[in-house]
Amino acid sequence: MAQGARRALLAVLMVAAVIIPHFTAQPPSADKSIEKDRTNRQTAIKAGKQVATTPKWGFFGTIFHLILEQINDTKSAYNQITDQVNTQFVDDTKPNSAASNGSTETPKLSRTEFLKVLDRNLKGLARLRNLEWREAKKDTWTNLRGYKDEIFNGKKNGKRK
Repeated sequence: MAQGARRALLAVLMVAAVIIPHFTAQPPSADKSIEKDRTNRQTAIKAGKQVATTPKWGFFGTIFHLILEQINDTKSAYNQITDQVNTQFVDDTKPNSAASNGSTETPKLSRTEFLKVLDRNLKGLARLRNLEWREAKKDTWTNLRGYKDEIFNGKKNGKRK
């Protein structure tokens, strides 16, 4: 019976040793992935198979390719952001309808309400900017007057440092 328990324990440990790494495995790092790809390419070349080579663009080709990738990424990001923003608003013409399953719908703004809020915020920011600008000009004139007084009063009195 002791041997049966040992075998069962050994079987459980073997199964655990095989299964646990699958649940705790991390995705391969970039270095491991690159090395794996490199070894696969080398074995395919040694076997005589055709392997696609990376194009050699040169300096200007690389710059062009980089710009092209940036344009594509920007287009994709813009489309995703546009889709997200468009789903957040309700059309002004469409009446708010209750959900058919009895749950309440998430509150959404209409475009006109959003524009009113945005307009108020921009007007407030403009007022704040004007206030800060006036204060900065006033402080600047005060500082300039102080510097001029220091410089010219020193010359009038004949004091030199």
